[in-house]
Amino acid sequence: MHEMKQAIILAAGEGSRLRPVTLETPKPLIKVNGTRMMDTSISALKANGIQDIYLVVGYKKELFHALYDGVPGIHIIENPYYLQGNNITSMYMAREYLPEAFVVEADIIIRQPEVFHVHVEKSAYAASWREKTAEWLLTVQNGQIVKYEKEGSRPAYQLWGLSMWTKADGERLSEEIRREFEDNKNLNIYWDEIALDGAPERYDLGIRKISESAVCEIDTLQELVRIDEQYQKYL
Repeated sequence: MHEMKQAIILAAGEGSRLRPVTLETPKPLIKVNGTRMMDTSISALKANGIQDIYLVVGYKKELFHALYDGVPGIHIIENPYYLQGNNITSMYMAREYLPEAFVVEADIIIRQPEVFHVHVEKSAYAASWREKTAEWLLTVQNGQIVKYEKEGSRPAYQLWGLSMWTKADGERLSEEIRREFEDNKNLNIYWDEIALDGAPERYDLGIRKISESAVCEIDTLQELVRIDEQYQKYL
């Protein structure tokens, strides 16, 4: 059994699909029914005993500093490359904290804090069974992720932007991210592709089964309005 000791929250993106709301407010800081999206992760992580949380910021970084500078346990990492590529740029900046860490996308709303239970059997992605989805899908055999697809079209486990990494896997992934970024200059991929391409040969990677109601991911303005009607004026 392994224990997660820290967390990385990826919060550097522009959130262009939620414009015009994100023209003034970064997506992770949008309030949904009165609570900032990212604060649901911070609260849930702290409720599970995670004290050190690393926020990777880029777009409108000054707003994150204004809110979280000086908050105990919150450490801000600036990503100067966030406009130059995909989220591998953010993970590159935070790679040293990957061993024994949760990684969570900042635009996920956490509804059930137990998704961050700190004890894990192996590295894993949070996933829920879906009969149909347009999101990333995982094929799991004997507890191991053996295949992934970026566009869902069949019943399978849907990947959520929440994962957990053992010391060994985190160290290996940190080095592979460094190599992709520095040596291969490959900035236009998701960092998850490195891990998922390496499973099961290089990573002991499984899933943490969660209910579909445990988390909520908002990708479009229409989805935001369905959850919080105050944003209807932006449609």
